[in-house]
This record gives sequence, structure tokens and C-alpha cells, in this order.
Amino acid sequence: MAERSLEAWKSWKDAQLKYDYYIVGLVAALFAYVGSSYVPEEIAFSQNTFELISIICLVVSLIVGIKRLEIDLSLQTITLKQCEAKEMKNVASRIVSLGRSNDQDNGGIITAEDAKIRVENMQSVLSMLDQAFSSESKLAQRLFKARNWALMLGFLTLAFSKVVGVFNI
Repeated sequence: MAERSLEAWKSWKDAQLKYDYYIVGLVAALFAYVGSSYVPEEIAFSQNTFELISIICLVVSLIVGIKRLEIDLSLQTITLKQCEAKEMKNVASRIVSLGRSNDQDNGGIITAEDAKIRVENMQSVLSMLDQAFSSESKLAQRLFKARNWALMLGFLTLAFSKVVGVFNI
């Protein structure tokens, strides 16, 4: 069951990263398209002004999207450290229940007291990592929403600029 869950998580994570990279690439391409034909003019109720607003929104979306990708890497690092800390805590807990064990790294003996200290240390590390994961997750979600709103606003203002250009308002 755990292996199936891990495979499902890997598949979901891969799809999520592909989606994020796709959206950032789409924003960059849209920004390049709009920016290549933009000629600065006086700000007024005109096609040019709406294109400028669109460019600004797309730049915001691009920057936020890249920052979201960075946060995602940070979340993956935290998840890896959580897994390592849980494994170390489980090993130390097993040693506590057995009373003592041989240290595979240096050939010494790990006492129950040393193992209890390790369990406590790993528990504090895990709580710290959980807090970091929680705050980074909230930030990633806010960035996700900000990127999508900026992209949508940029796309809508670009479309509106074309309508304004057709009617020469």
C-alpha cells in the first residue's frame, strides 16, 4: 500500500511540475509576443495603454511563477529531510525498545539513553520541519493564486486592448 501511495505521489508531483513549467513557459511566450510589438506612447484610454497593463501583469505572473517553482524545490527538500528524520527517529526508537544496539557507522554501542536523546532531537527537528513545510506550503498556494490571477488579468487586458484597437476608442 505504501509503495502504491509513493508512486501516486510521484505521478502527481511530476504532473504538477509539468503544469507549473508549462504555465511559466506560456506566460513567457505571451510576454514576448506582446512585448515585441509594443511601442511606448502616452497613457490614455487606448490600445497601447491596455497592452502596457497586460505586459505588467504578465511580468508579475512570470516572476511569481518562477518564485513558485523555487518554493516547490524548497518543499521537496523539506519533505526529504522529514523522511530522513522520521527514519532516524524510528531507528532510535527501536534501539530504545531493545535496550542497546551496535552502531553500524563506527562499531560502538548505542545505549538506550543515547537513543532516547536521539529520539528527542529528531522529534524537535521534525516539529521544526513541519512548521517550515506548513509556512512554505501556504506561501506556495498564495503564489499559485497570484500567478494565475496575474496571468488571467494580463490575458484579459490583452484581449480588451485588441477590442479597443478595432473600435479605435
